[in-house]
Amino acid sequence: MERWQRRVLVTLGTLVVMMAVLAVGLVIRNALGSSGLTGRTEPSPGASSDNGAQNPTLATTSAETRPQQTQPTATPAPTTSTSTLPPPPAPFVEDAVRAVDLRLQPEGLGPIPFGTAVNRTITVLTGALGSPDTDSGWLPANVEQLQCPGARARRVTWGSLSVFFSDGPTDWGPNLHEHFFSFVYSLPDGASSPDGASLRTSEGLQLGVTLARSSSIYGESSITRAHSTRGTFLEVDVPGPGYLLGIFTGPNDEDRLVSLVGGTGCGP
Repeated sequence: MERWQRRVLVTLGTLVVMMAVLAVGLVIRNALGSSGLTGRTEPSPGASSDNGAQNPTLATTSAETRPQQTQPTATPAPTTSTSTLPPPPAPFVEDAVRAVDLRLQPEGLGPIPFGTAVNRTITVLTGALGSPDTDSGWLPANVEQLQCPGARARRVTWGSLSVFFSDGPTDWGPNLHEHFFSFVYSLPDGASSPDGASLRTSEGLQLGVTLARSSSIYGESSITRAHSTRGTFLEVDVPGPGYLLGIFTGPNDEDRLVSLVGGTGCGP
């Protein structure tokens, strides 16, 4: 064999060996890469970097484009429509009044002014004095035992105290308005003290006191002595509607007060 032929054969053999070595290396590299033993981790598609500071553009883009999750809206439970009736009115509660609270005044009986409704007047007086002794009921106002203003009148008594009601008109109530408008407080014939509760005026005047005592309380100008038709009496007037009349047994200082009439009064 010629020398140049030998060189060609050696060169070809070397090339074949090198190609074989390269082929084996590629096979080994692929095998190691598929088993994860190469020491490198390839990022998965769509995965963000492990540190937002190392890749700020990617982090910002992900936060801005990520869709916001919305909380489910709670559906309110259906309400049942019911008609609510208004509460019943509170019962009227009358303040407690005692007999000592009652005052014989030109405007009424202490806490009970003239013009007060009939039922309320009777309720308060019953609480203070007990059940009434008599009640005439509603009668024509012109009957002999009443002779009061209005079309109808009524008289209710507690011992020596009588209260009168009218359907008006009076100084304290219009026509057809039933109301308290007068009282009479009198000693029984021959008695020195009243029946039932002992009442007095706001100034302290009581039945049975002398004319001299009455004059010292209200002034001599309030006393009319020996009137031709009315005898001797005391008059207490007020600027507004109201009137108080006292009747004495005579014109002398020692004569006694036997009756007090408040309001319009009844009778001829």
